[in-house]
Amino acid sequence: MDVKHPAAMAKTPRAIVPAMEKLSYGNIYEKKKRLTNDQSESLERSFQEEIKLDPDRKMKLSRELGLQPRQIAVWFQNRRARWKAKQLERLYDELKQEFDVVSVEKQKLQEEVMKLKGILQEQATKKQVSKGYTDISGEETVESTWVGIRSSGEKPRGTSHQHQIAECNYHLNVDEYNPVTSPYWAVLPSYP
Repeated sequence: MDVKHPAAMAKTPRAIVPAMEKLSYGNIYEKKKRLTNDQSESLERSFQEEIKLDPDRKMKLSRELGLQPRQIAVWFQNRRARWKAKQLERLYDELKQEFDVVSVEKQKLQEEVMKLKGILQEQATKKQVSKGYTDISGEETVESTWVGIRSSGEKPRGTSHQHQIAECNYHLNVDEYNPVTSPYWAVLPSYP
């Protein structure tokens, strides 16, 4: 519930906030004047020289431009606020550009990682196929040699020889000896 005083309602908006349209200098009321182009340019040049406004400079500008010191101080304060907002906007734009570049680079790296994972998985599959082929052929060779010795009726020369044949059952991994995968490995039949 608003409580309205009759005396406040009788006053005009100018009377409520006289500082918005008039400045008081002693007993004389003057209407606040808009800056001319020359005054604005002079204040802008002064701002470019030094962002901060010291009291001596404020008084000097006040005399040169015919403005009140308070008006000059407010102009500098507003101009610093706009300058700071522009600086933040510029910084934001720079950071956004850097973010966009990093984002594109990240996307490219993710695509490259996926491609490399695919190649790695493909090579692992080929390696298993070639290892399976080597294992099967290696086991058959050892078994056929062992069966050939037993079936020929020859007695092994000693237990150390039999032990030596059993120990020679190694898995040959061609990729370990040749790091470059040959193109003909890709056409080998797969063994279930």
